[in-house]
Amino acid sequence: MSREVTELDFRKPEFRDAKVEDYEFREDGALVRKDRWQTGMWRVASLVGQSRGGFEIDTVVDKVRKLAGNWCPPDPDEDPGLERIDIRLSCGSVLANCERTGPFAYRWPFGNITFTSKDFGADIVEWQEPAERKA
Repeated sequence: MSREVTELDFRKPEFRDAKVEDYEFREDGALVRKDRWQTGMWRVASLVGQSRGGFEIDTVVDKVRKLAGNWCPPDPDEDPGLERIDIRLSCGSVLANCERTGPFAYRWPFGNITFTSKDFGADIVEWQEPAERKA
């Protein structure tokens, strides 16, 4: 190469063209961008289909909730009390639209499996109200 070696040649690639005033140390000692929250929010907004021209944070949060679901931790002492719920099992399977058959009892119709309070917090690791069906 015909150019001279500079200080920039010794920097880590991720900081090579960085400006000192754009960075700070996080509590754990890591060197991070000061605008990491804003940058992260722009990335999330882009992932959920918001335009780069501008967005409302509440709109982005609503879209993320729809994608991620509203999963609740299972409590064997607290009946969800809904007519239908989706259940996530410890193996990672999600059983959708389990029907309420009685107090703290839900049946998954496709496998004819019934879950009761003893399953919440044991094999059931999360539950949520099912998403509304589109007509």
